[in-house]
This record gives sequence, structure tokens and C-alpha cells, in this order.
Amino acid sequence: MKKTHIIAAFAAFVLVAPAVFSATKQQEKQFADADSNGDKALSKEEFVMLKVANGQKAAKKNNKEFNEENASKQAANAFAKADTDGDGKLNAGEFFASFPQKKKK
Repeated sequence: MKKTHIIAAFAAFVLVAPAVFSATKQQEKQFADADSNGDKALSKEEFVMLKVANGQKAAKKNNKEFNEENASKQAANAFAKADTDGDGKLNAGEFFASFPQKKKK
């Protein structure tokens, strides 16, 4: 009986996981571009630099003021939350999961 539950749980995970952790092309490009050392993970510094650069672009596009210090602090906090395994870097899955999930219609 236990073996059946394990197999059913694994099958459910395999079917649902791609939908939960799918990334947009833009997110995949951001991850690759931000991974400056090519280790397939983002350090805190790489993540903060990406988020600050994105914030600056958005502020300029929307004609808004931008506070780099506040943006850096917010990005560092977001990094800490996204680093679910606590290894000090974000793998692709952690990075993609850090984005708000869009609700399907």
C-alpha cells in the first residue's frame, strides 16, 4: 500500500512540476545573462545587480525616481527568501520560483 502512495505522489509531482516551475524566455535570458561566471547559479551579488539594473530600466521607462540603495536592500531580502536550500546561491529553479506566478484563466 505504501509503495502505491509513493508512486502516485511521484507521478503527480512529475505531471505538475513543469507547470509550476516553467520559466518564460525572458526569465531564462535574465538568468543566463546575470550568471557572469557561468556556474549555472546566481550569487547574491549577481542577483542584486540584475534586480537593480531591471529597476533602473523600469524607473527610466516610467519616468520615476530610482533609489539604488533601497533597491539593493530589497533585492538582498528577495535573494534570502528565494535561496530555499540555503547554499548562498540561486539555482535556476529557485530563481524562476522567485517570480510571482501568473494565474491561469
